[in-house]
Amino acid sequence: MAAMGDKNAARNAARRAGVPVTPGSDGIVETESDAIKVARKIGFPVMIKASAGGGGRGMRMAHNEPSLQSAFHSARHEAEKAFGNDQVYLEKLIVNPHHVEFQIVADSHGHIVHLGERDCSIQRRNQKVIEECPSPLMTPGLRKKMGHAAVKLAKSVGYENAGTIEFLVDKDRHFYFMEMNTRIQVEHTITEEVYGCDLVKEQIRIAAGEPLSEHVAHATPRLHAIECRINAEDPARDFQPTPGRIDFYYAPGGRGVRIDSHVYTGYSVPPYYDSLIAKIITVGATRINAIDRMRRALDEYYITGINTTVPFHAAIMRNGEFRAGNYDTGFIERVMSTGKLDLRGRPIRLHE
Repeated sequence: MAAMGDKNAARNAARRAGVPVTPGSDGIVETESDAIKVARKIGFPVMIKASAGGGGRGMRMAHNEPSLQSAFHSARHEAEKAFGNDQVYLEKLIVNPHHVEFQIVADSHGHIVHLGERDCSIQRRNQKVIEECPSPLMTPGLRKKMGHAAVKLAKSVGYENAGTIEFLVDKDRHFYFMEMNTRIQVEHTITEEVYGCDLVKEQIRIAAGEPLSEHVAHATPRLHAIECRINAEDPARDFQPTPGRIDFYYAPGGRGVRIDSHVYTGYSVPPYYDSLIAKIITVGATRINAIDRMRRALDEYYITGINTTVPFHAAIMRNGEFRAGNYDTGFIERVMSTGKLDLRGRPIRLHE
């Protein structure tokens, strides 16, 4: 965890393990002039990233030197405020890639496996919105290469317990290590549904010194799963947070529908924390089956008193590009800027 929890150190570990990384700085970038030198070497656009970052914080894009100057200081300020650490590094910005992560599980007896990939490319402001398993981008050959790289990297640092190796995949299906999350992920649920396992239970077993469960060590994918993160936000008003009291709460159910949430009728959503209030996970024999089940679940999800992103997710499930699997990290901005995300007859646009 110490080796991989710091993003810059993790990049160095990936290099040593022979896992491809995006071109970037060799370490922490201390000054604005050093950042400009690195950017000139690798070429614009670039991404400034907090070494201790997470959740999309401490990240800024720069397309030229003037924007780099302001982005460098902005990223450092946000990193210091969020993590108590203002160290940043630079990476070459891969424009509109797929964000694909591999779930790995390792015990203290030398056993380590990966449980396939999750596609987390549907994002807004570098924060994941929808995830699915498996990725519509993936081929058997690419899965084998990326899975091998994920396991190889985890082995190289002697990692134990559950973790996630995250990659960016470009339009030519070249992949690059981005970071490792040395913890359970919000979206671990879809891997559980596809592979038929309980990752939190497995973490506890590993922490107690037990070997990997047989069904985890030999798990194979059997279904397709999608997760929608439901936030207390108003998508029609640039996703403004909407804290307040929930007057009525009704969650969907039925076969292939899972709801992970803590809210209920009468619950007050506070303004102080992350706006995530629920996760909807649907499972199907095929990707379209899982999408259609999610459409139904979202249509049946009833929350009054506050605005939520439920209608926004329903609009994505109806979108033709998403249903065809034609998306990347620029999807939300693209469909909203062109008015192609239809909220029941009313296009949702950016900055309405």
